[in-house]
Amino acid sequence: MNVLVYEGRGTTPGSVRHVVDSLRMFLEPYYAVSTVTIRTLEQEPWMSKAAAIVFPGGRDLPYVSDCKRIIPKIRKFVNSYGGIYIGFCAGGYFGSSRVEFAKGDPTLEVVGDRELKFFPGITRGPVFGNFEYNSESGARAAKIMVKDGTEFSTYYNGGSCFVDADLYDNVEVIARYGDNATVQFSDDPLSTVKNAAAVVLCSVGKGKALLTGPHPEFTPSILEKNEDKKIQKEILGVLKENEPKRLEFMKMILSSSGLKCNDSPGSGRPEHLTPLLLGAKPANKDELISAFENNLQNNIDSYDVKADHGEFEGTTDRFFLYKGYKEKFESVNSLLSNEDPDKSPKAIIFPSAEESLPPREISGDFDFKRYFDYLNPENSVGSLLLYGEVITSTSTLLNTNKVLLQSIPDNTMLHVGSIQLAGRGRGNNVWVNPRGVCASTAVLNLPLVSPRTGNNISVVFVQYLAMLAYCKAIRGYAPGYEDIPVRIKWPNDLYALDPKYYKEKNIKLLGTGFDHNQVPLTDIEPAYVKISGLLVNTNFVNGKYSLLLGCGLNVSSEAPTTSLKSWVDILNEEREKARLEALPYVQTEKLLALYMNNLQVILEQFIDHGAKVVLPEYYRLWLHTNQIVTLSDHGDSRAILKGITEDYGMLIAHELRTGSNTQTTGNVFHLQPDGNSFDIFRGLISKKVT
Repeated sequence: MNVLVYEGRGTTPGSVRHVVDSLRMFLEPYYAVSTVTIRTLEQEPWMSKAAAIVFPGGRDLPYVSDCKRIIPKIRKFVNSYGGIYIGFCAGGYFGSSRVEFAKGDPTLEVVGDRELKFFPGITRGPVFGNFEYNSESGARAAKIMVKDGTEFSTYYNGGSCFVDADLYDNVEVIARYGDNATVQFSDDPLSTVKNAAAVVLCSVGKGKALLTGPHPEFTPSILEKNEDKKIQKEILGVLKENEPKRLEFMKMILSSSGLKCNDSPGSGRPEHLTPLLLGAKPANKDELISAFENNLQNNIDSYDVKADHGEFEGTTDRFFLYKGYKEKFESVNSLLSNEDPDKSPKAIIFPSAEESLPPREISGDFDFKRYFDYLNPENSVGSLLLYGEVITSTSTLLNTNKVLLQSIPDNTMLHVGSIQLAGRGRGNNVWVNPRGVCASTAVLNLPLVSPRTGNNISVVFVQYLAMLAYCKAIRGYAPGYEDIPVRIKWPNDLYALDPKYYKEKNIKLLGTGFDHNQVPLTDIEPAYVKISGLLVNTNFVNGKYSLLLGCGLNVSSEAPTTSLKSWVDILNEEREKARLEALPYVQTEKLLALYMNNLQVILEQFIDHGAKVVLPEYYRLWLHTNQIVTLSDHGDSRAILKGITEDYGMLIAHELRTGSNTQTTGNVFHLQPDGNSFDIFRGLISKKVT
């Protein structure tokens, strides 16, 4: 499930970063925490896939104006879907029935009703006065009294109190301000409450709304980088002393709202990037490494040769290039350990003339030798490997630094990371990939025209071919793996049968090769869960398409959906009862090599003969033949899916006659493979053709 953090007008970059960092600290790996824009909330079918939607601190009025059209969706998400709304500071104001901010102050006053109405009363602030936008002048370390008697201090700047919160049956006051408020926090003349409500949890329909006035999500480690003198002198020291209690409080309020938190928040989070190690298949090692190195030096005007390394500036990153795994790894790793991951240079270590592949003691979770042992010796694709144990993003590194991308020899590089600190998906979503998720980006170069047929090449197909290659790699990993229930969801995701559904329906897979027709098409959404997604970035380099196929596959992480390891365990239980040899667990290196092997073959077939030679196999491994869908942009017309066009890779849907699941009207729709605009399980945006 997703936890969506709103990043639109009204939010401040600092608030968004604090929210995302804190939520990832507590919620990984059970949820994918990512930022979303108003466009995403308007156009994406997010409600069925999200556990929570979060509005950070900032300014409430822009939320009101920009989010007007999605407020009914947010209310439905909480009321009907059982979702969770979390509002920090400005998000807390936004989630109430009425806002009274700086009432009577002509320069700051914001007074008016709000439509979300999760808190049925008034939010009033600033609780401690002296507020100024874009300033820390009103900031303080505010004392918070938790309902269990715990007290601690947390960051506060302009937040509200929840007026007479104790009077509402659906509201639980989780914490109060320990300091005296400068605004009236009760309008009830009979109230005996002595402290203003600072954090409340509201029951709303099937869901919950967690609203805060202060900022318990703010972390001292991020505030430490704020150069404001008041933060440094008056606030930071207090917050550091109170950090253990803040962490306990955050875990408590998130758990109380219904989210599952990990046991050790942030304990496994890496603090710095690690060196990138470059290796090549032994047969062509010198040729591939030299070609890449020479291209970098010749293509980049800013390339600067230092005493022990080379440097150049990419579009978004600074690169340091070293030579010698054993000689340089420790010193380069030490250099990066002192750098902020967001600002850290990217260090690539090439082999020395005497070295072959990176030794195991420095290559983290990845065995280069094992990968190249399984890679087809004739392969070009995947023959140059760039690995980092802790990286930003395999896709972003290459896509945003064009000089680096242009220097890679054609159809060679696979970039792999064990932990991605800023993994990217469709819709600009960003998250941390934990260990157990195989993150990779393959670099492909395709001609504009097939040299064999002379036909134009449609790059849209590459996403289909990549998912077909990965699906084949999984099913062909070892004898018995053909029973693992993975299938392709159009256009570029891999889904696996949900183990819960499998057990509830008493399905048996052993020896079946998994016939997905055992699952009714009407059950696709509850039956399957996502285990892999593909992001394709297309560039035009040196007269060819340069495609980056970024993919994350859940190999062994048990959350947030399922993994290949989970299915190996399930099948091994059945195999043990049948007295069959147990299936081996997935080795990431072998799986990636098989993925590259399959991709090489499928791409050659596609370039030489077109889509018609690969589509039959694609259809055998996808979920959608004869699936009935709703076309949301054509009056909710019903249609049946029949395949993919061979020219531009568009989904073919035949409109159904009213009341029939088989008879068609003759109208045909071609549907764009745009993952940002539809949910194939619920509705589609389409373009009609005649």
